[in-house]
Amino acid sequence: MIRLFLVGCFILLFSLPLLAQNNIEIVRLNTPVVLDGIIDEPAWNQVEALPLVQYEPTFQGVMNEETRIKVAYDENFIYVAGQMFTKDVNTIATNSLYRDRYSSDDVLAIVIDGFNDNQNATWFFTNPAGVRFDVALANDADFSGGRNSFNPSYNTFWDVATTQTEEGWFAEMRIPFSSIGILVEDDVAEIGFITYRWISNINERHIFPAIPPNWNLGNAKPSQAHDVRLEGVQSKNPVYITPYGLGGYSSFSDLSADSSAYRFDDDPKAELGFDLKYNVTNNLTLDVTVNTDFAQVEADDQQLNLSRFSLFFPEKRQFFQQRSGLFDYTFGRDRVFYSRRIGLDGDGNPVRILGGGRVTGRVGGMDIGVLNMQTADTDNLPSENFGVVRLRQQVVNERSFVGGIFTSRTASDGSSNLVYGLDGDINVHKNKFFEFRTARSVDSDLQGPTQSDVKETGALRLSFRNQTSTGLLYEFMFSRFGDDYNPELGFVRVGGITQKFTRIGYGWLAKEESVFQRNQIRASYYGRFYNDGHKFFSFDENLQDRSVSVNWDARFKQYGGMNLQFRSGKERILPGDDFDLVGKILIPSGEYSDQRFQVSYEFSEAWKIGGGINTSFGTLYDGQIQELDLNPRFFASSKLELGGSYRITKLQFPDRAGRQKTEFTSHLGQFRSQYAFNKKASINMFVQYSNVSELVGANVRFRYNFSEGRDLWFVFNEQSYSNRDPLEPGLPRLPYLQSRSILLKYTHTFIF
Repeated sequence: MIRLFLVGCFILLFSLPLLAQNNIEIVRLNTPVVLDGIIDEPAWNQVEALPLVQYEPTFQGVMNEETRIKVAYDENFIYVAGQMFTKDVNTIATNSLYRDRYSSDDVLAIVIDGFNDNQNATWFFTNPAGVRFDVALANDADFSGGRNSFNPSYNTFWDVATTQTEEGWFAEMRIPFSSIGILVEDDVAEIGFITYRWISNINERHIFPAIPPNWNLGNAKPSQAHDVRLEGVQSKNPVYITPYGLGGYSSFSDLSADSSAYRFDDDPKAELGFDLKYNVTNNLTLDVTVNTDFAQVEADDQQLNLSRFSLFFPEKRQFFQQRSGLFDYTFGRDRVFYSRRIGLDGDGNPVRILGGGRVTGRVGGMDIGVLNMQTADTDNLPSENFGVVRLRQQVVNERSFVGGIFTSRTASDGSSNLVYGLDGDINVHKNKFFEFRTARSVDSDLQGPTQSDVKETGALRLSFRNQTSTGLLYEFMFSRFGDDYNPELGFVRVGGITQKFTRIGYGWLAKEESVFQRNQIRASYYGRFYNDGHKFFSFDENLQDRSVSVNWDARFKQYGGMNLQFRSGKERILPGDDFDLVGKILIPSGEYSDQRFQVSYEFSEAWKIGGGINTSFGTLYDGQIQELDLNPRFFASSKLELGGSYRITKLQFPDRAGRQKTEFTSHLGQFRSQYAFNKKASINMFVQYSNVSELVGANVRFRYNFSEGRDLWFVFNEQSYSNRDPLEPGLPRLPYLQSRSILLKYTHTFIF
């Protein structure tokens, strides 16, 4: 009995901190807070500091620095005060003065789940210089199945101020409820939040609540947030109107009608337009855009395609970032809605967007997303209307939903493409989830029995997973795309196929004295098969390609992270499907086996040099491949960041009858530099070169931020030919310049 009593006392004592955390509420302020980074107002005296614990490198280990974080609110705002005491102020890291360009800085952060749905949240953080970073989170920060769960391009309105003394650095944040969206009933709202401090030089994170590091992004996982009740809140519903004016010119080289010479077509630009944002209710946001422009968006990264299928490019345009995770409807890499289909043609060239609107938010337990956009006629495309409706309803528990999607793409020439689907993600038990997703396309180009064949115009995905990074992890997935499934507002890398995927692994946290923080071992199988005659349990019949891989992931406490991978694969290319790899080396039909070994290393966030190194070697089809990929970033100062990447890929293949190219070395280089004169003025340069596309591109953007919502942009873009030899015999030599544009844009936000 005495032994049981002692064990019970021990368990009780161990549990007291967690029980205390569960009972913590945040205080409603009755006196004002001056946002100056000096935490001396009487209002803060009534607020208790949160009971922080160490999240990493050792969960609930001894914290090497003192941290005090307080969270409070009034009727319109959430306030955060952070006192980040530091024994040696010379170790405080401030590497960036540019918004949303996180560069291994010291951080004070808060993650707010405004609807308390355990799925979506807004992540706000700042560094010692008071630079703002904001990220939209979706799908409970779950990245499995190709989910779009992390959106760093998202921006909203909020304020922060910081100071620094010999004791450390200090920060105050003020975040409007109107910027995060909350569900208010009878002046009461329930939200969830996570707050933490990140100390860069020792890779240490202090967090509240005491979330165990069982997930890759557990420090920002909405379902692990601490729930609180806010009383007497009256979230304002301001109207944000942001008109813009743009001027400049574009120049393009074009072959003359008689093919005798290249001429330059100059296109002067003078544009006016505006965006409007209005919180219709506390939990529904309306966005309207007229004559939409994305002149300030960074150029796409060039990619090297070592397959016969399409490449995927991420969305960078700001208008499509608002609650983008809500519109997420993915089948792995493929998706029903791909916003880059709007306002861009098949080659990535801009198409004028006349205007459109979007409504996003939550009503009751249902997430709602509605979008409609209209584009103008071009020489190659008719005017088109794009529509999306996305609904998700919580069921069973807060981590489960069922929902649906509808997309439409209709053109002025009478053609149309519609897609509808139903999906669900059910939290069966603890971290175990069952997911189903269906879709069907209805295309005006298909007629008769083919159009009514659901099997051939539909898509299906079924999966079961244990979502964790520690302990036993697994995922089993089956998906099928019909031969005539065609979501024209979406992205399908390979159609007419059946896919099977299995991943099993085990992860563990290292002991406190270990050099490692965490380890994970995974084994995966992936198979893709042509639909015709394929049997569900077959692993070879009608094979397109398959692979088996083994991975070891390690995260060090002080030295970054490492990944080792061995992959063995098999691919079958049918007669008539021959293709030119990187446009230069013939890959004939046949059956190929390949093996690849890969080593990746990611530098520590505590170092002035960031980025990583990746190298791989092995076989590709019936040839050899050696690859080295360098991605360095160097923080020369808080004002200057230099970085980029260089990928060299050496390909060697057997002689092909009648073909000259049997080997090729690809060079893909990118250089980025960023200089911040201060927190208001900055300049970015992005230069890239590929000897596959034989193009050199430069993108230079200068920004002056007068205040929140008031920006002046100067943008310079240029594409040049690195090889000016004629494209075909008899044609003239290519010009030096392919295209150039110079644009000046001013935006001014009015708040009513």
